Amino acid sequence: MFRHREIGITKYFIGVFVLIIIVPFILFITIFYKYYSASLIQRSMYQVDQQLDIASNNMNAELKRASLTTATIANVNDHMILDAVSEWSRSSTSVEKIRIAREIDAYLNIISNYSNEIVSVIFTFKDGGYYYFKNPPAISESSIRNLPWYQEALRSSNGTTFIVDSLNGITSDKQDVFTLLLHPERSLELEVEMIYLTTHASIPDFNHSNPEIQQFIIDRNGNRIVNQNNHDKVDPEIMKKLSKMLQKQSHDDDYSFIKINGENKLLKLYSFEKTDWSIVNILDESMVTRDADQFLKISLIFIFGSFALFILFLLWFFRDILRPLQHLIRAMRKVEKGDFLTEVKADGRGEIKRLSFSFNRMISQIRDLIEERDYKERARSEAEIEALQSQINPHFLSNTLNSVRVMAMIAKTDNIRKIIDSLSALLTHVFREPNSLARIGQEIKVLESYVHIMQVRYGGKLNIQFHIDDTLLNYSMPKMLLQPILENAIFHGLDQQNMNELIEVKAIRHELGVCFTITDYSKGMTDEQVRGLLQQGEKYQRGNFSGLGVNNVLRRIELNYGHPYGLEIDSKLGGGTIVTILLPLI
Repeated sequence: MFRHREIGITKYFIGVFVLIIIVPFILFITIFYKYYSASLIQRSMYQVDQQLDIASNNMNAELKRASLTTATIANVNDHMILDAVSEWSRSSTSVEKIRIAREIDAYLNIISNYSNEIVSVIFTFKDGGYYYFKNPPAISESSIRNLPWYQEALRSSNGTTFIVDSLNGITSDKQDVFTLLLHPERSLELEVEMIYLTTHASIPDFNHSNPEIQQFIIDRNGNRIVNQNNHDKVDPEIMKKLSKMLQKQSHDDDYSFIKINGENKLLKLYSFEKTDWSIVNILDESMVTRDADQFLKISLIFIFGSFALFILFLLWFFRDILRPLQHLIRAMRKVEKGDFLTEVKADGRGEIKRLSFSFNRMISQIRDLIEERDYKERARSEAEIEALQSQINPHFLSNTLNSVRVMAMIAKTDNIRKIIDSLSALLTHVFREPNSLARIGQEIKVLESYVHIMQVRYGGKLNIQFHIDDTLLNYSMPKMLLQPILENAIFHGLDQQNMNELIEVKAIRHELGVCFTITDYSKGMTDEQVRGLLQQGEKYQRGNFSGLGVNNVLRRIELNYGHPYGLEIDSKLGGGTIVTILLPLI
């Protein structure tokens, strides 16, 4: 048989502690950890953004000055410098070239005084050759012309400043430089094909001592621009991510969360205004949130430590509770198996000890009840044996009546035969039928036999009429339920001096079953007599066949069917009596 297993008290308290203390605390720690981590990341990003703002502003200002310097060289005094350089290219004598060169250098020195970041200015000519100011190129002229950025500048619109995607110049100066190219307008009759200008670049130092941050510059194509102070290699996975971001042609100013080699990174592109370069800023999330991670570790250690201490406390606290309860549970299981001789040792404290006493007292009472039940069962068995033995007398009486009936038939005394037939039918119905139920039709026939006996007794003066619904005859009802009521109506209801008053026996259908009414139109009864019949029916019984009483009839109905079925008496002194019996249809 399936047995429901209850949760033990220790497990119950552990579950309650987990639900009330551990779970809310873990939720609080989780929320606080998320908030604290986000706060640390935000603070780190804010600090880096401030540094990048400063670096970006400085670089933008330098590029702006370099672009202005390039435009000044190309356009000052109606292209005076370009005209002078073209004249130097066309000059054939050395003296003339020296004179013109002095003029060119003087003009460029004036410009350089306003922009002291100039490293070198190189003018290349359409027909070959070049003129330089300050530092000469470290590579050949043909190499210069074959450089990709040189060819790209030639293809750009005339008069547009082109910024080279490199911090390394073509001169011998090894410092970081901005390189700008300007292709003069073709409408000008000049020998100059390209103006090459390099200026000092104040690139921020990306060799941070802080390992949380990784920074470097990329060009418009996603290639890294390496400066003099930063040659560290960048993870290829990061460069792939950057290429994908640049292919989208748009990126917001917030950090993007990426996963590189299983590690979470925060990546941001910080663009420049004057160029298509971007500063790549990468934060290692684990380094940024290490304080939050440390807090989480300490909190988890605290939680599990508290949980372990709580379990130890429960084991100690419930030791005096669980041990007696376990003894009590084992005793209950023995009782379930029928062992009512077991007892529990009353140990423990307080309520637990009283519980053991109560259990022992309950077992003792159960033993007493079992003994009482066994005694009653034995008494009932003895009564059944006596009842079986008592059936011998009615059986002998029935056989004797049959012999008298045969003798009456031989003597042709029909009255004696009929009364013996009625009495025999009544005895057979009472004693020989084993069932406590009988069909309504059979019960009515027994009632008619009883009426026939009463007619003989009172010399045929009784006026008893039956009105029975034929559709009810095959339904069942308790045996000998109507006879005591009719007997009571004859003995108590009729005037013994006027026995021909009417008694009606009716059986009709009712919404709750079948309704029997036995009505006499004689002297009636008082309320006190009615209560006597219902409560002390044995006191009012007469005759040899009933022995049941109205009270017994009422009890039988209530015990068998309960509410709303039962018996009611409506009687008035001098106004007759109506006894109503309501039974279910069976």
